[in-house]
Amino acid sequence: MGGAQSRTLCRSLFKQLEILPVSCQYILSLMKLVINNQEIFQTNSPIHNINSRNKHQLHRTNVNLSCFQKSIFDTGIKIFNSLPPSVAILKNDRAKFKAALRKYLHTHPFYAINEFFMSKDDL
Repeated sequence: MGGAQSRTLCRSLFKQLEILPVSCQYILSLMKLVINNQEIFQTNSPIHNINSRNKHQLHRTNVNLSCFQKSIFDTGIKIFNSLPPSVAILKNDRAKFKAALRKYLHTHPFYAINEFFMSKDDL
């Protein structure tokens, strides 16, 4: 498709052809779940009265059960809280949020979820 050699790295091809790797598709679908169901997620601001920089992030409950820690709800909260501020700020406008997230994922084709968590790049 891209006319590349057999040993060429695919990151640049993913960007060029605007194809999302599987991990980016997972992130995109989880964020669609979180944004479409915002009423079941709670932010940090009602939890405590301290005016902190993380008050607009989603609140993660402290549960020791591994079945909850591996669930899509907890993973969705962790991914949302790791989004760049320029994307997360658009959470109330679903269309703009999805477009900004898709643009971010196209410019940063992550091969693994851990790469996404370690990334500190913004748009």
